[in-house]
Amino acid sequence: MTILLGMMIVFWLFTLLGAVGMDSLDVNLDADTDVDANLGDIPGAMLRVVNVGMIPVTVVLSILILLMWISVMVLNFYLNPGHSWLVALGFLAAAFIIGVIGTKLITQPLVPFMRRLKEAENAAPVIGEVGVVRSIEMDSTYGQVEVQRPDGAPAILNAKLGIDAQPVPRGTEVAIISMDEKTGVYLARALPATPPID
Repeated sequence: MTILLGMMIVFWLFTLLGAVGMDSLDVNLDADTDVDANLGDIPGAMLRVVNVGMIPVTVVLSILILLMWISVMVLNFYLNPGHSWLVALGFLAAAFIIGVIGTKLITQPLVPFMRRLKEAENAAPVIGEVGVVRSIEMDSTYGQVEVQRPDGAPAILNAKLGIDAQPVPRGTEVAIISMDEKTGVYLARALPATPPID
């Protein structure tokens, strides 16, 4: 559990640096569609319990892993003084149940907010808009762009440049040209720098 917690901390550090997107691990599980179409009955139902599909899977996993880590540490510290592996495995199963329940309780209040945010993103088109690169750089494989919206918070988009385009650093203005419907990644073009006014 400590290793998993460390991996999630590293992931969020990379996310803050703009090296990866927060939704890079997201699952295609729409809350309004039939679970069978994507993941099957049992796995889909398990994911739906912790609100995956409405809440980004990275957020759900982070909360689940943190709660499981706390539960395992507390249970083993107070109830497993002999450090029995068998008892520890039993506590791991108990920690999973505690983690799932806790994750559900923590993420449930966020569902309406995430639903409104998703509806706002879908309602306001960004094709043709100008944004600013927020990742360390943007190239032909990956990048993140912040596009200001007239109503609500700015949109953070996963985007990339054309195949032959040179990478551009953070802060560069880019125009959103199109979106790949299959991947949800936008295609952008760097705008020429505006010369300073003498």
